[in-house]
Amino acid sequence: MDKYFKKQLYKWTYDKLKNNPEKFGADGCNALYMKTYLFESYGIDVSISAMKTISTISRIKSYVLLKNPQFDKRVKDRPKKRKKKKN
Repeated sequence: MDKYFKKQLYKWTYDKLKNNPEKFGADGCNALYMKTYLFESYGIDVSISAMKTISTISRIKSYVLLKNPQFDKRVKDRPKKRKKKKN
């Protein structure tokens, strides 16, 4: 993703939050952001529950890759190694 597009997304997100903080600043609003963006940008209307499922799948994938680094073939977006917690 180039810097110009990323700045556009930041501005879009900021404007949504500024114009309606009760709606876009509430719990569980990530799916709402995704749904709204898809509808406004591409005219695609997807249910909130579908967007929540997609978001959950993405988080699970990240968790699985963290626990199983042998499957992680990402090059560009690979997370930095984390320090292990001491108990």
